[in-house]
Amino acid sequence: MSRLRIRLKGDKIIWILVLCLAIISLLAVFSSSTYLANKEGVSKLHILQEQLLSVSIGFATLLICYLIPMRFYRFLAFPLFGITVLMLILLFITPDVRNEAARGIRLFGRTIQVFEFAKVGLILYIAKALEYWENSLTTYKEFLLKILLPIVVVCLMVMVNSVSSALLFGVISILLLFFMNVNIKHLGITAGIGVLVLLLLFGVYFLIYSDKKTGEGEKPSYVAKFFNRFGTATNRVTSFLNEKKELEETNTVQTTLEKQRELDGKRQALNAKIAIHEGGIFGKGPGKSTQRYSLSMAFSDFIYAFIVEEYGMMGGVFVIMIYLIFLFRCITIGFRCETIFSGALVLGLAFLIATQAFLHIMVNVDLLPVTGHTLPLISHGGTAYMVLSGAFGIILSVSKQLDKQDEIKRKELEEEAKEKESEIMYSEDYVL
Repeated sequence: MSRLRIRLKGDKIIWILVLCLAIISLLAVFSSSTYLANKEGVSKLHILQEQLLSVSIGFATLLICYLIPMRFYRFLAFPLFGITVLMLILLFITPDVRNEAARGIRLFGRTIQVFEFAKVGLILYIAKALEYWENSLTTYKEFLLKILLPIVVVCLMVMVNSVSSALLFGVISILLLFFMNVNIKHLGITAGIGVLVLLLLFGVYFLIYSDKKTGEGEKPSYVAKFFNRFGTATNRVTSFLNEKKELEETNTVQTTLEKQRELDGKRQALNAKIAIHEGGIFGKGPGKSTQRYSLSMAFSDFIYAFIVEEYGMMGGVFVIMIYLIFLFRCITIGFRCETIFSGALVLGLAFLIATQAFLHIMVNVDLLPVTGHTLPLISHGGTAYMVLSGAFGIILSVSKQLDKQDEIKRKELEEEAKEKESEIMYSEDYVL
């Protein structure tokens, strides 16, 4: 036990938060997996075993990332970013398509969720680039070529399969650059250009591709494939804005399949609201949810609504507090860092986890359109749980290094104080 206490250094509160998230994940996934178990023809115990394996692999990944010194992350930042870009390219070559979107690649018989790696890879790049070109980002041209262009390339590649994920990448990047004191004028110009480009893309979609139908056996062009998910994003926003209309009211020009998908999306959001409403203040109690039978993504995209139904508003507030405390602890760690890379890495990973968490929560409470983002370290999953656990490990690695530096400084100050005291004791002016 003494060796364990020595090894597991770093921010103790974040360690506790990781443990809390793991416990919540196992309880919530097991209780909410009724629909998934029935769909896959397995028992809920099997789903629990899967999640227990994900949590175990996640904790192992956390420990590995925690033990890796920061100099290795600094050295590997650019190569790892290159690997994530290569994985995004492979997404177009060997995709694992689900719901008409490719977010994973098939390797060695398993599906790897590329977007999860891309999030961390992009943050590593930004942190390293800010430090590497610290003194050469004075002009917008330099900022555009060295910082902004790689971010735009990644966002565009992601946008082909998920508009909301691309927007999430962009928001996290802007937040990180703002907190790292990048020229505010550069960020203002970037935000303005980003909005104009987004409006232009949606304008092109509505004018050319929104009503375009390919003939039987005809493959859409590469340009048309780029707008593959724009229709889904548009339908979700439209459905969200028109949610007061009758559930059965649909666009008459839609196909039967499109109508059914729109109805399914509306029912998901409606069931989530019902779950939150029925939860009340203290909830129905563990294992007593009724919406788990109809809320098909209760174990994943709508797990927060499920938690509120079983554990009430108190449980929901507890989950929110976990992510808020984590964010504030990480901001404190980031501002303690003496190097740009360490500070940017901690803040970027913290913004990634917290932003995704609150995006998930806001969708579940019907403040935003459905996006399909999971709740970090709680929702059912494999790749996402592992990668985000690694992000926690990196943050704890930085925290551990800072604690070591503080300990060294403390010892140096104590030695200086002892030397001064010794000089006074043996000086000629010392009087017994």
